[in-house]
Amino acid sequence: MTSGFDAQELLKMACLNRQVRFSDLVADTALWAHPETHRRQVRLGSAAVYPKIRRARAGQGEQRGVNNGEGFDDNSYANITIKRALGIHRSKLVGFECCHIWPNSCYDARYHTVIANLVLLPRALASFSDHDPEVQAALQYRSHDLYGWHPDDWPPPQHPDNYPLQWRAPEPDPVVVPARSPTFRGDEPVGVEKLGLWAARPDSNVYRIVDIVHRAGSIRRNQLIREIERLGISRNAPGAVASLMTNAGNAYGRALVERSGLVSIHPEIARVVRRYWRAT
Repeated sequence: MTSGFDAQELLKMACLNRQVRFSDLVADTALWAHPETHRRQVRLGSAAVYPKIRRARAGQGEQRGVNNGEGFDDNSYANITIKRALGIHRSKLVGFECCHIWPNSCYDARYHTVIANLVLLPRALASFSDHDPEVQAALQYRSHDLYGWHPDDWPPPQHPDNYPLQWRAPEPDPVVVPARSPTFRGDEPVGVEKLGLWAARPDSNVYRIVDIVHRAGSIRRNQLIREIERLGISRNAPGAVASLMTNAGNAYGRALVERSGLVSIHPEIARVVRRYWRAT
């Protein structure tokens, strides 16, 4: 009579018997962010999107809680980071889990929300990123090959034995600037680099103002000002709105336009904002 079963061992034996490798399944199904999304984040000064947040060590009594961009996470901020980097809304990502590529790196704020340290795997395969050495080695080498990054505490990964020859290509870079419309005649929108900086700081005033307009689609200026005042975003709501409508002087940058009394996202960056703002 059998005294028990080890699911991991059963899976390994089944795959061995049928000549199936976990790393091949991962290679065919893993969703990777485009390398430029990681490089863009690094240019902002930190590889980590949320550099003061890490996963809580529940066994040591740490409890989830984030205040002013600092604190302990479960996996929510990492999940937000990779999905925003992919530019795919969560409703269109069914059955995937956010996985860290280097073991225990989630407990280090330097690495918890680094795009190059994150991948989406089908839920049925996700546990292998924690427990299967072959899958871990393959993911680490693939990540380093894509992004040229590894945690400071780890040496560069070596090409593993039985490394999958074919991998699913990274998703397209979500920050794509459409061709400039000739109707604006020099009234250029805010640059993509600055948009990336704003998107990395969802608690900032400018992010929240753009988010109001993004969610509304279009909104009358006086209504936008009242909403900014209601949420306590800015002490000078009219000035904050005006500063998002021009590139002059010390203004934030031209992210908003007003037509027929309605404020909306500048059409040349609308696609970028749709993908980068609240992608989850």
